[in-house]
Amino acid sequence: MAGVSELESALQMEPAAFQARYSAQKPTLEEENLVFFCQMGRRGSQAAQLARKLGYTGARNYAGAYREWLEQQG
Repeated sequence: MAGVSELESALQMEPAAFQARYSAQKPTLEEENLVFFCQMGRRGSQAAQLARKLGYTGARNYAGAYREWLEQQG
């Protein structure tokens, strides 16, 4: 999806525009599990904080980041 630098504008798009740009359904403000992650954890945390600021109450960061998830898949 979007990088942190474009996240704010992405989450403020109309659903149809979001779908066209990202080929995915725009999450609702009530989405229970809107999980952000990155390789190390810092940008994922920033993204989750920004989403919560915009009203996405279920936004959270996967603290283990991509590296941990990848290790658990092996």
